[in-house]
Amino acid sequence: MFRTLAVMAGVLCADRSLNAVAPPSQTATIVVRGFDKDGASHHGVYGSDVAEDTVTNLAATVGLPTADVAPLAPNQVAYANYYGDTPPPYYTSQDIADVAAVTATYGGGVPRYALITAKYAKEVMRRSGAKQITLFGVSMGGLVSRWIVEKDVEGLVSSGKIARWIIVEGVVGGNWIASEGGSSLRDFMKDTLDLDPIDLEHMSYSWIGTHIHNPSTQADNPLLGLIPIHIWIPSDDNYNNYALTLAAQKPNDGVQLLRDTFFQGLSAQSKYMGLWPTRSCVHATHESSKDHQGLRAGIAADLFGRRRITITLGDVYIKNSKERSSLGNGEYVFGVSVYSPRAQTLYGITAPIHEYRYDDTNFPYYRLPAQTTSTLNAIWFDDMILPGETQLVLKTNTKEIDYDLLYGINEDITNAYDDLSDTTITVSTQSAGEYIIDTSDWRGTVKVAITDYPPFDPEPSGVGDWGLYQ
Repeated sequence: MFRTLAVMAGVLCADRSLNAVAPPSQTATIVVRGFDKDGASHHGVYGSDVAEDTVTNLAATVGLPTADVAPLAPNQVAYANYYGDTPPPYYTSQDIADVAAVTATYGGGVPRYALITAKYAKEVMRRSGAKQITLFGVSMGGLVSRWIVEKDVEGLVSSGKIARWIIVEGVVGGNWIASEGGSSLRDFMKDTLDLDPIDLEHMSYSWIGTHIHNPSTQADNPLLGLIPIHIWIPSDDNYNNYALTLAAQKPNDGVQLLRDTFFQGLSAQSKYMGLWPTRSCVHATHESSKDHQGLRAGIAADLFGRRRITITLGDVYIKNSKERSSLGNGEYVFGVSVYSPRAQTLYGITAPIHEYRYDDTNFPYYRLPAQTTSTLNAIWFDDMILPGETQLVLKTNTKEIDYDLLYGINEDITNAYDDLSDTTITVSTQSAGEYIIDTSDWRGTVKVAITDYPPFDPEPSGVGDWGLYQ
């Protein structure tokens, strides 16, 4: 069922079709779900189409059909429950035996869910004729989909069937509460989020370190280098009355620490085109991210776009420090909100597609002297753009901080934050370039770089109006 990396390496080198990228009209999206209130003890059919409001709304926003309505559409968004104890009608006796074997080996949990999801993906491709899939992991589905990719479950990666891997609020490197939070917090998580013990065990740093990679937030696997990875991070910790913030004292989305939602270390062979995965943030909690319109527009760009834009804040010069003289250099967070004019045209979405904010603690602070040029080279935006996008709009949000628990700044609690003057700039996505920010309090340089991914294969004859993807 799972091949060794040595065998897979030979397969990968021999199969040139792995470079092919199916057009959106021929690519199904497989949503890998997160928690279920019944969890591992759920009775019912697993691996069959399920209608789910969040999936339906996302598909409607980006103009794709769903599996429960159009199961034969090759571009369907498909969603199945990996919980349950009854196989679906399309399972063969070998499929049933495979699930039983992996359940016996691991006690169920993530490896079982991954196998069920991978078999479901193959069934969706079989019935619809889809050439490839987008693997779309949400919450714990990020870990389930990681298992699918790194273990090459059902040969989906080595056979070139995964076009891309999208992760939203994902348990990529584990979960702090399941790992270090202590028994009282684990009980809270189980009761509040309806998690079963097997799910908690498999989300722990130690389990991932033992069964996937140690440390859990890093990876060294050539399979990862075969597919582009796109990571979305909600970063508003205002959930359950900031319980996780008070307990962990680290940036989080109310359920997941931000540090555990992405790969902190990747070997060269694990990087698609030698690049890190794209990574974008939205101001939303773990729960509210499903309704964030900017996130939906960004996902559309990951699904349909072939151009990656990287925006870097290069040099900065502080004119007005806003720091009391007795406290030394100022501590600055150069936040930014990124807007897509194309998303507004196509979908009517005006929300930012990416945000770095001081109150989300999702961007580092810099301790800088005034009246001096300092080089940051900090990534402000790094993601795909929609086809037809000619520019992005950037709105700055700059703070000088004297007190913040999560940033670890403890200078003056009576005057914690000072605003620096902000501005809005528009940058081209059609050519690389450099721009100047110049406000009354600071100035900086902004650099735009472009990376074009390999083009989609041609659309098959007979496909209708797919102008959006061209």
